[in-house]
Amino acid sequence: MGRVVAKNQKQKANVDDYSALPDPSPWPGANARLLGLGVGLPISPIDRLAQFGAAEFERFTLEWATGYLAKQVNVVEVQQRGGSGDKGRDVIVWLDPVEAKPRRWHLYQCKHYDANLGLPKAGCEIAKVLFYTQVGGYTAPDEYYFVTHKGVTSPFQDLLDDPDKLKQEFISNWDTHAKSITTTQVITLTSELKTHIEEFDFSIFRAKQPHELLAEHAQTKFHLTVFGAPLIDRPPPQSPPSTVALTETQYIQQLYSVIGHDMGTPVQTAADFQHSLAHQKIFERSRITFYCAEGLKELARDHMDPAHFKSLLDEFGNGLYYAYTDRSGQPLARMKSTVQAAQALQLGAHPLAPHVTTKDREGMCHQLANESLVDWCNP
Repeated sequence: MGRVVAKNQKQKANVDDYSALPDPSPWPGANARLLGLGVGLPISPIDRLAQFGAAEFERFTLEWATGYLAKQVNVVEVQQRGGSGDKGRDVIVWLDPVEAKPRRWHLYQCKHYDANLGLPKAGCEIAKVLFYTQVGGYTAPDEYYFVTHKGVTSPFQDLLDDPDKLKQEFISNWDTHAKSITTTQVITLTSELKTHIEEFDFSIFRAKQPHELLAEHAQTKFHLTVFGAPLIDRPPPQSPPSTVALTETQYIQQLYSVIGHDMGTPVQTAADFQHSLAHQKIFERSRITFYCAEGLKELARDHMDPAHFKSLLDEFGNGLYYAYTDRSGQPLARMKSTVQAAQALQLGAHPLAPHVTTKDREGMCHQLANESLVDWCNP
């Protein structure tokens, strides 16, 4: 696992040192998975999760931690510890700021095993919590979850469902579960430790069921790329505001220049061509399609990855290059030919391709102008 994901970067942990966690890496073959090209029958998310290898599950849990856990309203900070010296703590969710005493927290133990997680392997992790909370390594978490890609065995789930029986298991078989706590010493069941175990609240130990994990991952922008689940219905595009917004200033200035060049007179505002119905329609249509493309940007941001919209903009910029740099035509003719070329541009297996409408294609031309990647008057 990685090291740290922070919801509030200004918060600092008062425990082990850690470094900033990078963004999850892209999934190989994501486009083919999204579009179903040559991959046979679809695999259900629960079956796909069960087939994840160690690297895939690490990427998946990183997406889940950054995209879901860190965004819960009661969460101050999410850290990923994993590795030497983590004292059995993999993903830590802080519910209070660092200065709070005591500081409430949840612990998630994310493990990839070849089979369902059972007591023999989970017991060591629980023993670590019992030992380190007894010696003062850290306070007891409010909740502790086992997170695996295949879930837990029925016998282990039975113990999780009966905290008293789980407690008795550790009192009766402490040596078995404690042998892997540390390699530097043998942790024996002293009277103090036994008393600590007897008083410990074993109801905090739970298993994050695969279907619950998937439901939470589905609320992140990563889910579509991993599982190919359908997007929610795209809402109607936003209507342009009555006055030009700051976010559309750049392409609006270019429209003024194009219309002014066509009219043979300088244009500073829309009022300068209110007498020309043809130019009014061009201006209004351009704004409508720009906002349609803005809706596509929001779709990528909310349900996929903002990088997909940027890469789509690059596709249009490269594919329309000869149309918007053609010096033989006037600015208005060049803008129109670029829009026409955009309608025929092949987008291949781009993740956003199935969601691109004709208005989006036209709007992408104005998005390019708004990013100063296209200049109709100075190709």
